[in-house]
Amino acid sequence: MAQHSRDILGQLQSAIIEISVLKSENKRQAKLIKDQAAQIILITKFFEERIVKLSEEIDRLRKQINTDSTNSSLPPSQDQKPNKIFNGREKSGKKSGGQSGHPGHFLNKADIENKIKQGLIASKIVNHGQGTHYTSKYTIGLKTEIVVTEHRFYDEIPLAFRPDVQYDDGIKAFAATLVGRGIVASNRIVELIASITNDEIKLSDGSIYNWLKEFDTKAASTIKDIETNLLNSPNLNVDETGARCEGKNMCARNYSTENYVRYTMNSTKAMSGIEKDGILPNFVGTAIHDHNTAYYNYGARNAECNVHSDRYLKGNSENTENKWSDDMRTLLNSSNKARKLAKGQGEKQFTQEVIETYQNKYDEILTLGFLENKETKSRYDKKEELKLLRRLKKYKSNHLLYLEDFTVPFDNNLSERDLRTFKTKMKVSGCFRSLTGGKYFATLLSVIKTATKQNRSPYHAVKEIFAL
Repeated sequence: MAQHSRDILGQLQSAIIEISVLKSENKRQAKLIKDQAAQIILITKFFEERIVKLSEEIDRLRKQINTDSTNSSLPPSQDQKPNKIFNGREKSGKKSGGQSGHPGHFLNKADIENKIKQGLIASKIVNHGQGTHYTSKYTIGLKTEIVVTEHRFYDEIPLAFRPDVQYDDGIKAFAATLVGRGIVASNRIVELIASITNDEIKLSDGSIYNWLKEFDTKAASTIKDIETNLLNSPNLNVDETGARCEGKNMCARNYSTENYVRYTMNSTKAMSGIEKDGILPNFVGTAIHDHNTAYYNYGARNAECNVHSDRYLKGNSENTENKWSDDMRTLLNSSNKARKLAKGQGEKQFTQEVIETYQNKYDEILTLGFLENKETKSRYDKKEELKLLRRLKKYKSNHLLYLEDFTVPFDNNLSERDLRTFKTKMKVSGCFRSLTGGKYFATLLSVIKTATKQNRSPYHAVKEIFAL
């Protein structure tokens, strides 16, 4: 009996131990399941966040692919080139050029004879045959020859003539004009002059650099006059572009009106560069620019370029398919057309009623924009669209200044056109070897472009400065 009881007690103890082991195992399994569940939650959260980030990246890349010069501030040179498209046109069999019956463009004999009489161009006569009656025909050519001028001084010799032999102002102006007007590299100019003089004149890159340095010094008063006229203008267009100098990113900037332009080079795009230029800090008129907020520290008023806004609005419409951005484009462009018509009729400004009508419509479109933005699906597009909406709201008066003052331009195209020459220089040369060289080019280009705006010969404008 006692043995039986001990057996039962042993079995009971074994059962208790087994139950304890099972409970411990259950707890371990439960903890393992809990840990696995927590890991699943973390992994799920990680992938959900990853999916969101990848979706935003896809939207960003899609926008980048679809962005070009028509819907952003990118220059046309960065537009993606389309694949070659099949041309279904067939050859017509006609010769190239103007076709039979086309009026054409010809040199005018009367104009040539008039210029000869006025002594504006040199002429010579070549007789073909003999007799008393003849018919005149003209050929126009360009003669290049080396001319050496001997200067005899019987009194004191000017410092400019200290060397026994030197190049005159004509060849200096020719080389400088090729640099600034033709955007020709120095080594190409050396080759060109050697070629047209049958290798009798062999310059060096250093000679051309020294001529540009000389020009920069002699042009100081001309540059001062350009800057004075810019400061006296009621409106001043400003733009900037990146430039490489000494292996670093630097900034080229231009200040433009219809008749004058000043180019500058600085090591930075920041306000310190603007201060060094010394133009905007002294300007009290209206500054027109492409939403560089640094410019808002200068001038009595600031006007935004609405062509840039139009591109951003077009890009937003393509990316979000929201209606408000197309409505805003229509408002801005239609109001500008109305302004052109009013100016053509001699009006100086819109009535206050018309201005308020456009302003109220502007506000209505922005209200619609903020509502549509809440429903924009892409998080990336939604964020970019919201930035554009806030900008248009904050700078409303600057975007619509052209409505209140007809002298203020609708866009900043004047400055952008003037800046193209500098951008072309960057494409041709890639960079300036030094910031100093960049500043020499800026001075040269300021004189040349100002002369072009005033319908004066760039070559003669440069030569006049070398002659000082």
